[in-house]
Amino acid sequence: MFQTKLFWLKAFGIDAYTYDSKHFKGIQHQVSSAATEIEAARLLVYNAARLKESNLPYIKQAAMAKWYSSVVATNVTSKVVEWLGGVGFTKEFPAEKYYRDCKIGTIYEGTSNVQLNTIAKLVDAEYRS
Repeated sequence: MFQTKLFWLKAFGIDAYTYDSKHFKGIQHQVSSAATEIEAARLLVYNAARLKESNLPYIKQAAMAKWYSSVVATNVTSKVVEWLGGVGFTKEFPAEKYYRDCKIGTIYEGTSNVQLNTIAKLVDAEYRS
């Protein structure tokens, strides 16, 4: 946590020794929202893995986890690029690489639409039976 804080302070050109958190109250809700989305995605992945390890049906949960995780990754990295301002798109910070990686991940690792089709088909079958 401390290293993350130092990263953000450095990214905004702030001296860590004279930092006063009252100047960043406006962004705290956005950071909290991003952290909550990441945790929710992580829990979806853990649930799908738990079901698979227990030899239970897991395809729907895995598709949900994959789709939601890719959405969260794209949203959060987009926000990070915004928070960093102009330097967000430079190679000096890893945010631009993460943003490119998550965008391409939604395309070549099973597009989001394929995941949504899988989820819809399984939800439909679940409620028809």
